[in-house]
Amino acid sequence: MKRIVAALLVLTMVLALAGTAMASSCITAGMWVKFKKDTPAYTEPKSSKKTTNLVQKGSTAWCDKVCGDYARVIVNEKADTKCWFRIGDLCKADTYHAFTRVVWARGGQGMSTCRKDSITYIGAIKGFYVKVSGHTNLFRNPGMKFSSQGMVEKGKLLKLTGYSGFDDRDVMWVQVCYKGKKVWLSTNFVKSRSDGRMKYYDKDGNCAEPTFE
Repeated sequence: MKRIVAALLVLTMVLALAGTAMASSCITAGMWVKFKKDTPAYTEPKSSKKTTNLVQKGSTAWCDKVCGDYARVIVNEKADTKCWFRIGDLCKADTYHAFTRVVWARGGQGMSTCRKDSITYIGAIKGFYVKVSGHTNLFRNPGMKFSSQGMVEKGKLLKLTGYSGFDDRDVMWVQVCYKGKKVWLSTNFVKSRSDGRMKYYDKDGNCAEPTFE
């Protein structure tokens, strides 16, 4: 009987260690992570000392280091703010849509949206065109706070480079080619379908439908 109990204890320990290893291996340095719930930040890995900051569920950010059961996440690249979080509270984010957007449920400095990391490559739309729905400015980066690169008239066809981005208001922008330059156009000024999706065109202005893989 004692042998059976001892064997069960050993098996339990092995399964626990395996579970910890699996949890640790699901998050690695150099990947986008998503917060599965409102998550406390820690000052150091392997420490029970929490900060007063709590990141809101659904926030996404970049993991730059892993130490045991903790991952260090860049919550604001511009301010070089990095915090430690338990790996069990994180999951791998969808890199197709991921961009750095951390909302503090408690503590922190409001919303942290990192422009550098907000640009996402969408190869499926590269080479297609969009049509401008109204006279508007084009900008150097995604966001109206950046310098204007010129005004474009309603009805103009602009070729997509395959990049999109979000500004600090969570408005989506697309990068387009205009007079030999790569500039940014707000999707608020892009012709859309009745369901809200962008309309795509070929170079002659005919409606086209890209295939998303």
